[in-house]
Amino acid sequence: MAGIVEWAVRTQPNGPVVDRCEMQLRPLRVPAPLTCAIVLAALIGLLPRPGHRVLPAGTQADDRIADRVIGTVGGPVVRTSRGFAGPLYNDGSTIWLWSEAPLQSGDRIAATGKLRTPRGLLDPGVPDRSAMIAGRGAVWEMSATSIEHLGEDLDVSARMWRWAFATQTSWVAAIDAANDDDVIGRAALRGIVTGERGEVPPELDQRWRTVGIYHVLSVSGLHLAVVAGLAFALLRRLIAGSPFGGRIRPARWAAPPALLIAIAYTMITGAQLATLRSLVVVAIVLVGQMLDRPLRLVDALGVAAILVLLWRPDDLYDPSFQLSFVAALTLALRPAAPRAEGLGARAWQWVCRGFVTSAWVAITTAPITAYQFHQVAAGGVVGNLVLTPVVELVALPLGLAGLALGYASPAIGQVLLHAAAWIVARIDDLAALLAHRVPVGSISVASTAAAVALVVVSVWLASRPRRTRAELAGWLALCMTWTLARSPAPPGMLRVTYLDVGQGDAAVIELPDGAVWLVDAGGIANARDLAAASAPGRAIAGVLGNYDHTSIDLAILSHPHPDHYLGFAALAESTPIRELWTVDERMLDAPPDPRSTVPGFSAIAAALASHGTAIRHPPLGIVREQAGAVLEVWAPRYESGTGPPFEAADPVRTVNDNSLVITLRYAGRVLLFAGDIEVEGEQAVVAAGLSHADVVKVPHHGSPTSSGAALVTATHPMLAVISCGAGNSFGFPSIAVVERWRAAGAQVERTDLSGAITVTVDLGGVLRVDRFAADSP
Repeated sequence: MAGIVEWAVRTQPNGPVVDRCEMQLRPLRVPAPLTCAIVLAALIGLLPRPGHRVLPAGTQADDRIADRVIGTVGGPVVRTSRGFAGPLYNDGSTIWLWSEAPLQSGDRIAATGKLRTPRGLLDPGVPDRSAMIAGRGAVWEMSATSIEHLGEDLDVSARMWRWAFATQTSWVAAIDAANDDDVIGRAALRGIVTGERGEVPPELDQRWRTVGIYHVLSVSGLHLAVVAGLAFALLRRLIAGSPFGGRIRPARWAAPPALLIAIAYTMITGAQLATLRSLVVVAIVLVGQMLDRPLRLVDALGVAAILVLLWRPDDLYDPSFQLSFVAALTLALRPAAPRAEGLGARAWQWVCRGFVTSAWVAITTAPITAYQFHQVAAGGVVGNLVLTPVVELVALPLGLAGLALGYASPAIGQVLLHAAAWIVARIDDLAALLAHRVPVGSISVASTAAAVALVVVSVWLASRPRRTRAELAGWLALCMTWTLARSPAPPGMLRVTYLDVGQGDAAVIELPDGAVWLVDAGGIANARDLAAASAPGRAIAGVLGNYDHTSIDLAILSHPHPDHYLGFAALAESTPIRELWTVDERMLDAPPDPRSTVPGFSAIAAALASHGTAIRHPPLGIVREQAGAVLEVWAPRYESGTGPPFEAADPVRTVNDNSLVITLRYAGRVLLFAGDIEVEGEQAVVAAGLSHADVVKVPHHGSPTSSGAALVTATHPMLAVISCGAGNSFGFPSIAVVERWRAAGAQVERTDLSGAITVTVDLGGVLRVDRFAADSP
């Protein structure tokens, strides 16, 4: 074919009129192999280097040992609330490095800190935080206590990442300079435009989560699609209006620079995984434009999904991949409606279609949020219809225009950035208003198969053009699957789950009548702030959601040490607790450690009381009988010498030896919760009559100061559960303690190895033990 002729014709009353006739006698073509090679090279340069399970020489992945690792900082380097973070490459191993000191790609450094295997909490319904580290291509992580700069190794990749980081830094400074007096607008705009979320307040974060627009607070895949789409549309118009517009196809020549802009923006904003996945889709669509092979969105999504999963198969289990893919697939498969006539009718059609589409996206992604996060935000329908378009189509372009024009005219740039921040602040006002009026349902899907079935049926229903009998059957199947997707305790059974909360204790007890009891709530004593210290409480809430519970009837605190009580701080905000048992008031009023960054239990107790929790101190003996379960208190015991012993802290004993020790009896089985008592406390409860127990929660995480001969011999259990953190700095559990319990005939299970340990007892007294990590040693 010698050329391409394009005609633009419109109809008039007196006949058709030709508006434009363009003939390309010598069409200019971009060589397809060269284009594809450039695109692939650019994308490969962004991908994290694959990590290998090779420990750097002379190191151990253990919290107890400080290691020194020499390597080169890769990219991207990102800012966090803890300072800086980035990949450190060391002779075949990739370490995700956290540092308070600044990092730059290409730096040759020696990092000193504790090298560890990234591991989340292995509990039902709790996402594994190691997925984030793996998403960066790393298999180890280190929190550096010191950084020694040894030089630089500046290859092309390092120079590109340095340019990207410097550009992000300058953009952040420009946003801050234009919005000194607007903390909320400035912090949110930094996240929206540059991907830097270090100043986003937790309250703002929670408001936007509640109304379902949290994804726009960082540079998401939708952001990149907007930026690439705007760049492509603008470049196409500029090329079409140029002197060459009649000789070339504008879309073909607008696509390469638009793709380069998308790649540069991805790098500047930190190359988050969601953005990288969106970049694959954008690249496929733009390469199709270069090659005159436009793709349907659903086809581009399919190709992108295949490429992403070939690159990183584990992304199939990543919640962000699941959510973004299902949401985009819903948009792609929604049937098109006939175009309305008239501006007003088209505007109304756009609003209605936007609302319906937003509702369908909420329906199709709800099974994923229920499975991964155990909640569904109904406000997302309204939030994504009203608020997200303003952020994506107004605030984001204004912010980018302000940054771009700021290079030529700083005054104009500041005006646009200030306007963008003002719009974002008003969005936050609306989000706060909406957050108080929409529910966030605590809904859980326990089964992977159920979650997949719900997504498949929901997407199929979303793609249906009209109501049919098949659609009615689909809705019935959807409702039935939601009903059966929970994971409650089997009828007539007692279920006890000894949770993995790191170096701490927590156990969920489910009674046959549906009541929920909790023994301890874990906590991270050396955390940098209360939000991090109370993370086990959020894990407990996730487990409860997975088990189809929304409240706790009775919580028991064995003793006021941080690794047992800090989790209650998170539960106070998310899960109603009707009643809390503790030891006596003298221990509650103990002053917190002045060196600690987290509050003492008296402050946590006050927060619980303000939410309606009744705080009580139970007496010794049988205290509660419910649904066939009998709860008995054995300690702490105080003997005044003038009467019978009573439940109170003995001032002569340690806090550990004054732990609240209880037994739970059901169907002839006995389960002992021993807190952190040590040998002296153990001897006291044995002297008081404590005898055989079928299951023992081993006291004090397997410390050598506990599990003395008296307790082990008296209880001689069939199962001993040790709750401790993986590679903890205390070296728990003691090898001698483990062997002592085994010698008494006990099967020893550890949460640091097996994750959550679940014990069920049926009406006939049959006891079953399950490990969350079934393939653990």
